[in-house]
Amino acid sequence: MIKAVQHRLLGLFKIAKSFLIYDEEIAVAVDAGHSRWCAKRIVEALREVGLTPGDLKLCILTHRHWDHSGGVRALKEMTGCEVAIHEGDAEALGNVIDHRLRDGEVIPLLGGIRVIHVPGHTPGSICLLQGDSLIVGDALIGGRRGLKPPASIYCDDYEEALRSLERLKSLDFEAVYVSHGVDRVKGGKEALIELLNRLGSAS
Repeated sequence: MIKAVQHRLLGLFKIAKSFLIYDEEIAVAVDAGHSRWCAKRIVEALREVGLTPGDLKLCILTHRHWDHSGGVRALKEMTGCEVAIHEGDAEALGNVIDHRLRDGEVIPLLGGIRVIHVPGHTPGSICLLQGDSLIVGDALIGGRRGLKPPASIYCDDYEEALRSLERLKSLDFEAVYVSHGVDRVKGGKEALIELLNRLGSAS
């Protein structure tokens, strides 16, 4: 199961999300928000689904940006979880990182969580495939009328970020969970293909 945990960005009206992937015994967090307050929200969300802080085994960061990683040290202190990020972004976060992830790696928790490297937003940006659900970090934005690419102003290499989206076409998924905007619980792959077609016709 997947549960979204919303965080209001400091000084802004925008929302960023973390996610819990969980069953009756353990949980994995995806992203940690921007602050200790966000880490507390994740702990509250664990309790809401009947788990304890100690049941959080791992926090996977989709990339290094502060609104996704700023709360990770506090989350680690509160829960004892380990922290993983793609090797392309690991140096930016120093010794808080326990595991450096690689493209195609399958994390052996909760039925397997597959790492898909989608560089461009940052060098180490990743998506995570678990079951029929794809958690995309900032590789995609969820608009009211469909999926959108990340904003170019926040990308290290916007053209590479767009090229990376093509990698997602080969995956089998139904739901798309985004850090910013509206999740697509149904028809996620179709929405991705529609976006790629739009981008292709615009180029």
